[in-house]
Amino acid sequence: MQQHTQLNHPVYIQKKKSVWPWIIAGLLIVMLAGGLLISLVANIVLIKGSARKGAVRVGRDRFSEVLVEGEGDNKIVIIPIRGLISFTGSESIWKRESMADLVLERLRAAEDDPAVKAVILKIDSPGGGITASDVIYHRVKELQAAGKKVVAALGDLAASGGYYVACPADCIVAYPTTITGSIGVIIQSFNLEGLMGKIGIKDVTVKQGKEKDLLSPFRSLTPEERKMLQGVVDEMYERFLLVVAEGRQMDREELEDIAGGRIFTGTQALANGLVDTIGYQDAAVDKALELAGLEEARVIEYRKVYSLFDLFRSQLSRGLSLPTGLDFQQLFEPQTPRLLYLWTI
Repeated sequence: MQQHTQLNHPVYIQKKKSVWPWIIAGLLIVMLAGGLLISLVANIVLIKGSARKGAVRVGRDRFSEVLVEGEGDNKIVIIPIRGLISFTGSESIWKRESMADLVLERLRAAEDDPAVKAVILKIDSPGGGITASDVIYHRVKELQAAGKKVVAALGDLAASGGYYVACPADCIVAYPTTITGSIGVIIQSFNLEGLMGKIGIKDVTVKQGKEKDLLSPFRSLTPEERKMLQGVVDEMYERFLLVVAEGRQMDREELEDIAGGRIFTGTQALANGLVDTIGYQDAAVDKALELAGLEEARVIEYRKVYSLFDLFRSQLSRGLSLPTGLDFQQLFEPQTPRLLYLWTI
């Protein structure tokens, strides 16, 4: 009897491909595109709706005029100075403008418009970078040289660099609850040397130059380095004092009792000669009218006009940027200590 051996061959059954991942991806793309389109349309409507007479052009930038109050041919421009004074912009896929750049653009627009007779600096800032504060200060002085009157209206906080940029104003108005002053300079770092020794981590630094790793968090300052840094801080502090002395018409000796980083309320600042009057926005407007010799004027703000491409780029940047708090680029960037006119803890 013969036996027939039958070989077993594997049988492949082709699975049916699922279309659901493609459907979900398509829906997400449609939703993203729809959201961008709606946001673009909303931005365009808001910009067109807020614009008043024409637009002011500064270089490649354009601003629409938003009426706050008043009437007439002459103008008073309110320019906000809010947040940290810095030339460093927030980062996403594209770099956005810094706070200091935005302020400088509006100051240039006000200077170039002959109908603008006065500017109100609406300050709510703890200060910031020394150079950014000084550049805005210098630009305000140029604005005054062009014949414009300047009123500084101090908000909730106008400390250190926030007060520095107010110093050249023809008049400083503060709320009774304003916190201002903090005339001083600071540079900070931290020292992890002891902690690293406890957990067995060693710093490996290759350098050329004795002080090249000055203020490194991995070692302590030498007495010579501390003396050198103190000299730089003292020089910047003296510059701050000169700015206040010139703007407030005070002697250098008078400032000793109110400088040194001390803070004051609006009423305390008035008693110490750091501000001219206590009031709110209407008081700042009235003072601007008085200084400019006007009976009436249109009080306006500038709103930047963006092209369709700018709006699309901005919305796309928001849609594709990382969630708040996740900035991987900053994790690997060296954090350079900076001299600051800043009220901080």
